[in-house]
Amino acid sequence: MLALLLAGCATSTPDPGDDGTSVGLPEGWEPAPTAFEAQAVPSLEPRVMPGAAVMEWFAASGWKSGLAVDYAGLEIDQPRPERAEVRLTGLRDDAVEAYEFRLELDETEAGWVVRTVERRAICRRGLADSGLCL
Repeated sequence: MLALLLAGCATSTPDPGDDGTSVGLPEGWEPAPTAFEAQAVPSLEPRVMPGAAVMEWFAASGWKSGLAVDYAGLEIDQPRPERAEVRLTGLRDDAVEAYEFRLELDETEAGWVVRTVERRAICRRGLADSGLCL
């Protein structure tokens, strides 16, 4: 009886890409970024450390809400206290592979605040003539 149940089980090696990794794009499709666009910056309390100001912005931005469901990764690079780069990767979207944010911070008497935010999409299949992801 067990043999009959197991007879239908597949024992073959999975195809590349079954685990979500890329196996190549059709001809003419190349990943490409959109242009950076200014984003609204919520009014937040200044923070003692610039990294804390970045995390405060991220929590208030609404992007955090989908992290556990829609994104495989969050990368934050802050090469200087006044600049941070945030990257959301592994999106479950057929057109957009990732989002990148550029944040500019200012140090005030009260602490660090995010002053400007720009966002762009990294398109999986390239850009249409309209500048949007295919």
